[in-house]
Formats: sequence, C-alpha cells, structure tokens
Amino acid sequence: MATTPGILTDWPWTPLGSFKHVVVAPWIIHGTYSYFVNDEKDKDLSYFLIFPFMLWRFLHNQLWISLSRYRTAKGNGRIVDKGLEFEQVDRERNWDDQILFNAILFYLGRHIPGAVNLPFWRTDGVILTILLHAGPVEFLYYWLHRALHHHFLYSRYHSHHHSSIVTEPITSVIHPFAEHISYFTLFAIPLLTTILTGTSSIVSFAGYVTYIDFMNNMGHCNFELIPKWLFTIFPPLKYLLYTPS
Repeated sequence: MATTPGILTDWPWTPLGSFKHVVVAPWIIHGTYSYFVNDEKDKDLSYFLIFPFMLWRFLHNQLWISLSRYRTAKGNGRIVDKGLEFEQVDRERNWDDQILFNAILFYLGRHIPGAVNLPFWRTDGVILTILLHAGPVEFLYYWLHRALHHHFLYSRYHSHHHSSIVTEPITSVIHPFAEHISYFTLFAIPLLTTILTGTSSIVSFAGYVTYIDFMNNMGHCNFELIPKWLFTIFPPLKYLLYTPS
C-alpha cells in the first residue's frame, strides 16, 4: 500500500478475492462459443484469441517468477543480496490483476471501428508499432515516471511499487489501479494508432504486449540476465533493452 493511498488505489474486483477471474468469464464464453458456432465468414479469430493470449501472459509471468526465485534462493549473482520477505510476497500476490484489466480492455476494444477480424500479420503495422513505441511512447513514459516520483503522486501511488526492496519480475506490475490506467493509456498509443490506420494485426498486438511484459520482467529481476560485456560490444543495445542495474 502507498504511504498515503490516493483515489482508485484498489482494483474494482478486489472484493471478489480469489474469484476475481470471473469478471472476464462472459467474454471468454461468448468469444469461444461464437468462434466455434458461427459460420466461417463470421468467425473472428482475434476475438477468440484474447483468452489464449491472457493465459500466455499468465504463463510468461509465472516462468519469470520461477526463474527469479530459483536464482534468489541459489544466491549467485544477486544484485541485492537479501532474501524475499513474506510481506513482499503477500503484497505482490495480485500481480495478475493487470492482465485481467488488459483483457477486459481488449474485449471492450472490439467496439472500436476496425478492431474486429484483425489479420494475423501486417508488416506496416508491426513497423509502425515499433516506431511509435521507440518515439512518443518512450518519451512520454519517461515524463510519466518522473511525475510519479513527485512527492504528491509518489506518496499516493508509486511508493507502493517501491516498497519492494528485493525486486522480483512481477514487482514491475505492482501498482495501484489508477497507475495502471495511466500505463495502459500510454502503451495503447501504438495499438490504437494501428487500429485507426487499418494496419493492426494479431501479431503486432500480441508481440507488443509480450515485449512489454518481457522488458518489465527482465528489468526487475534481482540478477542480470544480459552480460555486461554485450553492452560494451554493442552500445546501442542499451536503447533496446533495460536491465536491473
């Protein structure tokens, strides 16, 4: 919890506890049913794949958690040479909330013109996504992050994230609900732009979100996965990846 919790700190489904996943059940059922029952011309693969993609994100994050805890327990190469506190593990147990949140927004996003029946691949959309992330998204993220470290926002929101001293991959997504709204708004820029320009695809969507998950997880491990000498040999790599140290 932040030092002085602000509005929209808790997730809307917090009262549901372990049953929170039911909030996406209606969309999952409808998406699966419509894909297998509708005529071929009415099938929407992109709608159907939201659920498998959500499962992939659960698995992806869990793999990082397992790897990180194994390395932390092993004790070799730890950046912060401490063990995990039970309090931190409990505080970070809701790491999947942001995946549920994103899934709901993806389902609701189908009502945006051009967001249905996405093709599997479009080269122009993939390139546009990369350029938008490397340009405006990274620029705006820098200033958003600086703003979150201002005393007013830090004490109400971002301090919750920094309560974890020995970071784990999932520490990257441990934020109050309001903070996740701002992050999704930012990272939705490439997604919405490709939809509105008619260049979006299943690969550009899934690939972009998976890339963000990968970078977040790797950047909050308590060990270095990328050797330092690689950055010496290829300095521009620091603009493509970020690591814990």
